[in-house]
Amino acid sequence: MKKRGLAAAAVCIALIGAVWAGWPEPAGDQVWAYQKLQPADYRLLHSDALGFVTAKADEGFELHTRYAGVTSFEIRCKGVLVMDVENAPSRVLIRVPADALTRAPDIERLRLSFERWLDYHQSQGALLVQSAGTSWIEALLGRFIGAVPDGQRCPTRA
Repeated sequence: MKKRGLAAAAVCIALIGAVWAGWPEPAGDQVWAYQKLQPADYRLLHSDALGFVTAKADEGFELHTRYAGVTSFEIRCKGVLVMDVENAPSRVLIRVPADALTRAPDIERLRLSFERWLDYHQSQGALLVQSAGTSWIEALLGRFIGAVPDGQRCPTRA
């Protein structure tokens, strides 16, 4: 009887290990890179982000400028980073953490407006780098399995 119990426990442990090993890794951050902006153009991008955050302040959005030279800012939703924009020496980098679309779906609209603006205002504003992110099914399932607690989510308004 004792051997059967140990064998059942060993089978359960092996099954749990197999499921754990086969579980997909969480998706990484998405990063987009564009040509470096002139200071005046970067201020326009920053101003657009400030307008977005001001309109959604009651939903928990905040804008934080990271450096005194105003070369980088981040947008937070209820204190959690959902977008990071940097006018680096070589290019503009826009980073969106993996859980940002679940936490704050409206951030995608802002990112798309940045993308359209950057493509339009740069003579060769093509997308240089884009890392793989979550698939639409992962994002959908993430909402249903409670990947981000409702109290930490910034709601979307139509």
